[in-house]
Amino acid sequence: MNVRTLGIITMITAPAMLVDAYRHGMQRTLNGENDLVGNLLGAAFAVGWFCAILGLRRLHATGSGPLGRLVVTLPLLTIPFAVTQQFLDIFHFPMDSLFYTICDLLWPLSMVLTFVVSLGVMFARVLPVWHRLAPLYCGISLPVGFAYMAFAKLTDMPIAEFGWHTATGWAWLGLILVLARPVEERRAPELVTA
Repeated sequence: MNVRTLGIITMITAPAMLVDAYRHGMQRTLNGENDLVGNLLGAAFAVGWFCAILGLRRLHATGSGPLGRLVVTLPLLTIPFAVTQQFLDIFHFPMDSLFYTICDLLWPLSMVLTFVVSLGVMFARVLPVWHRLAPLYCGISLPVGFAYMAFAKLTDMPIAEFGWHTATGWAWLGLILVLARPVEERRAPELVTA
């Protein structure tokens, strides 16, 4: 699958969490409380999230060195487990099991790793500046949500803000992937015309 296709998938799935939030009147649903459609929307978002990170990896957006490759690979290992939690909820898997707990914890960990990827993209300077800002916008969704919670003295993540942030951020990142020049084109010498 090429980077452009990964970007299209990312754009299509970007609003999935926002759609689910609207379905529930912008009220948070706890694990195990969501219905089949809600869990499938969460899984769809995670598939797009995975495609976005994979696209960044294929673009060598965090650099081509070992640290850059490691940083962009870690979320590709955690996101599949995070999305598994959606399917465990569909099949009413016991929430007190170790496997469920691990999958559940990998959602926020994957978001934190996405933030780390966004920093790697910024520091690597492989992509043009406005292309580097999209992953950063995606990566800050969880830290901004927590900061907002602390500032507003909230006890829970603001679902509307988080939903809109993820929808717009991942749509923008998907667009960046669609428009990005593949590594091979960026490495090819420029043709000089007389």
